[in-house]
Amino acid sequence: MSINHLLLLLTLLLSSMLEARAAAGELVTVKPLAQLAKFPPITASAEVITLNNSRLNAEVTAVILGLPVEIGQVVAPGTPLVLLEKTDLELALERAKATLNSLEASHALAQRQLTRAQSLTKKKLITEEILNQRETELKVSKAELAVQRITVKQQQRALEKTVIRAPFKAIVVERLGQVGELAMPGTPLIRILDAERTLVSAKLQPKDIFSLRNAATVTFITGNHHYPLKLHRVVPALDFREQSQEVRLRFTDAPALIGATGDLVWRPKSPHLPADLLVRRGNKLGVFVLARGRAKFVDLADAHEGQPAKVNLPGDTLIIIDGRFILQDGNSVQVTNLAD
Repeated sequence: MSINHLLLLLTLLLSSMLEARAAAGELVTVKPLAQLAKFPPITASAEVITLNNSRLNAEVTAVILGLPVEIGQVVAPGTPLVLLEKTDLELALERAKATLNSLEASHALAQRQLTRAQSLTKKKLITEEILNQRETELKVSKAELAVQRITVKQQQRALEKTVIRAPFKAIVVERLGQVGELAMPGTPLIRILDAERTLVSAKLQPKDIFSLRNAATVTFITGNHHYPLKLHRVVPALDFREQSQEVRLRFTDAPALIGATGDLVWRPKSPHLPADLLVRRGNKLGVFVLARGRAKFVDLADAHEGQPAKVNLPGDTLIIIDGRFILQDGNSVQVTNLAD
């Protein structure tokens, strides 16, 4: 047999084998999505913050008498934190009250004088001008009385400000004033943190917000401690420099220490396929699934090279494992066995 005949015979044999293979379909192995799905954790840097980090200032001019709390002490709302000298303000209040008493007496006299003037006017014993004068005196007296009553209230408020109290359950973190110093309005005296309204703050890329909203679990991890969280609020604005969004989460149990830093970790509800199962066809990334004896290419729009990809397919969908690299959409396939 000549070489030409031999080559022709081999060509026909190879063609026949390829046709038979095409008729039978590409050999593949498959596995249900439920057995391949992963729920990879997503992490972001986070810190524990408090909604109130307050410097309490003096509102009156007075000498500091005492700071009856220590750094690190947790105090209830209304607890005295700073005591200021109040003698001068007590004297000012007494003086204001004395003036008020005097004005009340003057007002009573003006009222009586007006009543008498009205009676005499009816009898034609005094002129209309004197009556008008008495009416004016009463109005002036009434106005002065109203102003003085306000002055008394202001002095009472000033006296109350000599005791600076905790506006909420607080942690004392810094004493800014010292006993014996003269405090002026605006002088910072003590710094406190809100002990109850603590949150975890993190900055996320906008693409991660949806998965966080729909996370199965969310945890703050600092050191070896894990704290379960619940989403509190997503700030509806982007950070101009980082192009990120701030999220705030609240503790569902005992909170971590204010100022602690760590990782925000959450697991999405949607299943993800491992990155090595993805194939590219054209400019799209996806997977091949078995559909009625044929390979169907499913484009995963959110997939990225080297990263697990989210899939929205039923758990019993058969994913093609072995043989996926040579497939094209619509190829006939033959399943040899389920992938291990």
